[in-house]
Amino acid sequence: MNTSAIVMMVISILFLWGGLALSIWHLSKNPEQLDEVLEEVKDQHTL
Repeated sequence: MNTSAIVMMVISILFLWGGLALSIWHLSKNPEQLDEVLEEVKDQHTL
């Protein structure tokens, strides 16, 4: 592999893993809310 290929590989890896880390961080700070419909269905199944 030449130098430019290694540099592009490192940039791509950092981009992908950085995006994953940012999405996990964002989801931990802003968790998804369940819709009222989903909560009603969940309540019905626990009866």
